[in-house]
Order: sequence, then structure tokens, then C-alpha cells
Amino acid sequence: MTTMHPAAIAFRDPAALRARCDIGNVRRVHGEPDYENGAVVPAGDWAPLPEEHPERYAPGLFTKDSGLVEFFRLPGTVTDVHTVAALVGLLGDPLHVALDPAEDPPGELVTHRLPESGLCLGLHVDNHQNLPYPDRDTARRRLCVNLGPGSRHLLLADTDIKSICRTVHDRYETHCPHTDDLRMFVALRRPLKVLRVRIDPGEGWLAPTAVLPYDESTEGTEGAEGQARWSATASWLGHWGRDLFDPLI
Repeated sequence: MTTMHPAAIAFRDPAALRARCDIGNVRRVHGEPDYENGAVVPAGDWAPLPEEHPERYAPGLFTKDSGLVEFFRLPGTVTDVHTVAALVGLLGDPLHVALDPAEDPPGELVTHRLPESGLCLGLHVDNHQNLPYPDRDTARRRLCVNLGPGSRHLLLADTDIKSICRTVHDRYETHCPHTDDLRMFVALRRPLKVLRVRIDPGEGWLAPTAVLPYDESTEGTEGAEGQARWSATASWLGHWGRDLFDPLI
């Protein structure tokens, strides 16, 4: 039986993680005009994270910095893409890579789209470095900040792409993991859950998005007055250590 490796999420207070995290199932998309055929998206059956679940996602003794999901709040003096970029330049990777900023309307089930077609990808892995299976754990982490004015969610699969590859490929050792592997995994009806973590304006996350399938969402982010707002993000890729920011949870 193949061992499934879950997300490794850094947190200090399990209750704080549960307060901003839901869990649900996924479905495959077929024939929907705004999506890539076969895309894997949340099924919409969100439920509170069970009380015993946070410990399942706690980092292990051998979790590398490159495999860690971290959530943080920006310093009060960092308020726009320029001041965030200056801060990122001080985090220790002189070769970090800036990604295109994004602005997403409210109500989007998933937000990441293929630039050439505009179609939604659904849950996917980043392949900027196109690393093969043996080297996948060395990929850069993605740092993303929510510049507001609206809130949004980070979506994280609970199983990493290397575990998925071991399930769907006989010769996985020479394979280059791809989003298609995730789609095949779901098509084979293998169990997969997705976590939905709320990210408010002025907050951000670091995650191994070349290893852990992910997307973002602006669905269900209405404020206390029921007002839905656009949300802007800025993102970078880099080799960063852990605990660069005060933890959010």
C-alpha cells in the first residue's frame, strides 16, 4: 500500500488553525466552459476541520523547510506591492523570482488560469522549475500575500504530488510530476481532500506549490456586512528558511 504524505502545516495553536480552515471533497470538471477539461476543483461540501485533524498536518521531525506551509501577517509598514517586494528582498534568497500580480473578483471557486486560454486550472502544481520526481522536494516555495481589499482562501490538497505519482505511475522515479497526475489520481477515485484556509488582507502564506497541489479561491469571503470585494495578490518563488515571519496561527 502506498503511503500518502499530507500537507505539513506550521501552527502553534490547533484551535487557531481550525478557526480559519474548512475541509471538503473534490470533483472533476467536464464540459464547463470556464475550466480546463478534467480540472479538479472543490466539491463545495465544506465542513469544519475536525478537532483531531490539525495534528495530522503537523510537520514531522524530518520535514524540510522546502516542504513546509506557513501562514503569517505582514508588518504594519508593509502595505502595497512595492513595500512587500522590498521585504521579500531581505528574506535571504538573492535569486528569488517575482511572479505576475493578480486581481480576482469575489465569488471565484478557483482563481488561477492558464495565460494562453484563460481557462481555470483547478488544483494544480507549479512547474516553473520542471523538476523530476527525485528532485521535486528541492523546488522553491511560493510566497503569496493578500493585498486586499477583500479576503480570499488558499486551497491545499491533503496529499502531495510525489505520493500521487507513486500511485498512478509504475516508473515514477523518472517521471516529472504534473497536474495531469493529480487529475488521473482523482479519475481513479483515489481519496483526496482539500483544505480551505482563509487569508485576510495583510496576511500571507509560504507553501511548496511544486509539491503540494493548490489553488486560491474568493468564494465565500463576504465580510461582516455581506459585502464581497476584489482581492489582489503579489507572489514570489524562492528558497527560504522557516520562521521568517511571526506565525499567524
